[in-house]
Amino acid sequence: MRWSFWPVSITLHIALGIAVFVVPLVAEVTPPTPAPIHMFLAPTKTVPVPDTIIAQALPARTVTPVNVEAPTGIAPEVNEPREYFGPPVPDLPPGSGAGDLSMIGAATDTPSITPPPPPPPRPAQTLFRPGGAIKEPKRISGLPPEYPAIARNARVQGVVILEAVIDERGDVGRIKVLRSMPLLDQAAITAVRQWRYTPTLLNGVPVSVLMTITVNFTLQN
Repeated sequence: MRWSFWPVSITLHIALGIAVFVVPLVAEVTPPTPAPIHMFLAPTKTVPVPDTIIAQALPARTVTPVNVEAPTGIAPEVNEPREYFGPPVPDLPPGSGAGDLSMIGAATDTPSITPPPPPPPRPAQTLFRPGGAIKEPKRISGLPPEYPAIARNARVQGVVILEAVIDERGDVGRIKVLRSMPLLDQAAITAVRQWRYTPTLLNGVPVSVLMTITVNFTLQN
């Protein structure tokens, strides 16, 4: 054999080997048809039940109608509803509330609640006038009244007398004009409302006093 045929021979052998393994895989294989399944059913036999057994199992029941009649001249009894008046009331001895049935069953140990007494009325505020054991309070703060421009231009001057209530703290309360100057009254009242006095003591207790305050308006040249 010539050396030139060796490659061809090797190629053919390789092709034949591949065909041997590939052809069986590619070929269509038809699976076998399964055999039919035959079910075996045993024949059954029906046995009739005797009538005597059925008659014993289900005995016949005969219902005889009965007519009930009321005797002549006697009315049939009618069940009427009865009234219920509760349990019987026990007999109570005289003098223990036997005649008062509303007290039966009432609680006897309920404490009575007494309302608290009303607070005592507040005593009316008493006003004292300075003098004797009551010293006149002193002014500790406040500015003098501002002179109204209309009164200054009109050259009006004079004295305004006020009556004021000084409370326990030394604040000015109610004010009443005793002597009036029409152009100066409001300026005097506005200034006095802002004043503050020392508390007035009576036996060591602060009290309200009624004092007279004089406000003098004087023009300066």
